[in-house]
Amino acid sequence: MEMLSPSSEDYLESIFLLEQKKNVVRVKDISAAIGVSMPSVHQALSLLKGKKLVRHESYGYVELTQKGKKEGKRIYNRHKILLKFLTEILCVPRKVAREEACRIEHYISESTKEKLAKYIKAVESCPHSDLCRMD
Repeated sequence: MEMLSPSSEDYLESIFLLEQKKNVVRVKDISAAIGVSMPSVHQALSLLKGKKLVRHESYGYVELTQKGKKEGKRIYNRHKILLKFLTEILCVPRKVAREEACRIEHYISESTKEKLAKYIKAVESCPHSDLCRMD
């Protein structure tokens, strides 16, 4: 898959999450979720549509294609793993961890993400680990 900008990844992740919560996703839903103007959403959708990641007709609903769903899920999974690592292993406050996970998720490789996930699993399964006691 061709590299996406962090902004495009944010749109895909948001659409992916909105589709999980709602039957239909509208431009105004995306605008509210990301905190950008509706014209900005239209511009991003045009780019994502060109990459065959979304379907969207003017004034219509927004829908991820199969390719878009796969990519949105992959981005969201990176975010979840990073958030878990930051909050449960490093004990970073949740608000800070959310912001930092959002920034890091765009630059971490799949192989590093997989290693991080294995590390989290190993720490969680260790009977001697005392999570969030690193002070």
